[in-house]
Amino acid sequence: MKRSIDGEMVKGHTEMLILALLNDRGPMHGYRIRQELADLSNRTVHPSFGRLYPLLAWMEKTGWLKSRTEIVCKNRERKVYRITSRGATELKVRALKWEKFSGGINRLLKNCKT
Repeated sequence: MKRSIDGEMVKGHTEMLILALLNDRGPMHGYRIRQELADLSNRTVHPSFGRLYPLLAWMEKTGWLKSRTEIVCKNRERKVYRITSRGATELKVRALKWEKFSGGINRLLKNCKT
């Protein structure tokens, strides 16, 4: 099935969406982050694991996220990520920029017919 949203429209905003998700829903592991992003966005945001995990590692290195390793059944490990205060500040900055950007786009498109 072809996606209705171009991946280029999502690229560059995934970090903000991850921060918003963790801010609202609390700590979670990568697989759940991917599931929640897809579910809450009506499948418009559905990053591949090959994109998601390097992005989470980069966000942790940047100081926006902090992870801890938890043991799940039969000594399997998984990382659980949470937003840091630095990440919360970045989220506020990006959310304000998004509001300004999307408001401008909506004004430009208000008379478009679909």
